[in-house]
Amino acid sequence: MRFFLVRHGQTAANASGLFYGSTDVPLTPLGIEQSTRVGALLAEVSFSEAIASQLQRAQQTAELIVPVTGYDARLNEMDFGRWEMRHFSSIAEEEPEAWQTWLDDWQNATPSGGEPFPHFAGRVKAVADELALRQEPGDMLIVAHQGVLSLLLAHWLKMPTGSLWHFPFKQDAYTLVENRGGFMLLRAFNDRSPFREEE
Repeated sequence: MRFFLVRHGQTAANASGLFYGSTDVPLTPLGIEQSTRVGALLAEVSFSEAIASQLQRAQQTAELIVPVTGYDARLNEMDFGRWEMRHFSSIAEEEPEAWQTWLDDWQNATPSGGEPFPHFAGRVKAVADELALRQEPGDMLIVAHQGVLSLLLAHWLKMPTGSLWHFPFKQDAYTLVENRGGFMLLRAFNDRSPFREEE
């Protein structure tokens, strides 16, 4: 099975540089344009399944590519609690100790009132493990968020959790991972070319 990973299109919170994860915001006009462009790039793929997080920005993006067959809350972005919809500068000013703790040990620190990172990573790992067991032929579209997709990829490639920062998913591209008998092969990352089957 092949997995096509797509990050949702732009939102107003993205454009403003705000912390947000669980806040349910829609795509901007540019985000709709980006997602439509990805749909055109993947027009020749006959998806057997298409799954997305339960947040509307991912759902909107997925529906602009192909009809969605399922939603999975485990693919939702991390909940940043009281840091949601705030710029890092205001967090650092108003909650300096909590912000410094996050900077020093983000894998174990928890945003004020938010989701502990180990819980977030654990639910994404559960999805990654389930998908790695899928051996049947077919193509699956997965539309989610930066944190989710980078964790999926790091886990599949057997890299440490901190490696997620090495995978900055673009909002107008697709990434392709092929499952070869449980061995996950990264075939394309942030590709912006029309997908064509290899001859």
